[in-house]
Amino acid sequence: MEWKYDFGKLLRKVGGEKDGLKKAYLFGSRPPQNDSLWSAAKQHGFEVIVQDRNIQNREKKIDTGIAVQMVSDSYEIIQDKNEDEMILVAGDGDYVPAVLNITKRGIRVAVWFWDHAAVELKNAASEFFSLNQYLTEIAR
Repeated sequence: MEWKYDFGKLLRKVGGEKDGLKKAYLFGSRPPQNDSLWSAAKQHGFEVIVQDRNIQNREKKIDTGIAVQMVSDSYEIIQDKNEDEMILVAGDGDYVPAVLNITKRGIRVAVWFWDHAAVELKNAASEFFSLNQYLTEIAR
């Protein structure tokens, strides 16, 4: 059985409707022509960054792109460490070095993902929020 989530509902759940949202990104591999997620993200104010898959049809440059963007934005966009925070919706341990770099400088990083997120990422984050309990709330 295939489960699908509603992008707008997920966005609202993780904080996309907070006042003062400064920047939002959606990273991913080039979607099929009829995929509406990317246009929905753009409509919600996200900067959409798309990469082509490699010759073996594997996703490349996505995790590193996200990590680089997070560290860059932590210097260029974060203004008040007591008010501003970063929200990462991902569960891969590849983000741990970026999250540690950012939190070490006193910037809050909230991670939202399913329970099976990497333990190292859960521990590196300022706070971890499980999406498991919101399955029906964010379902399409």
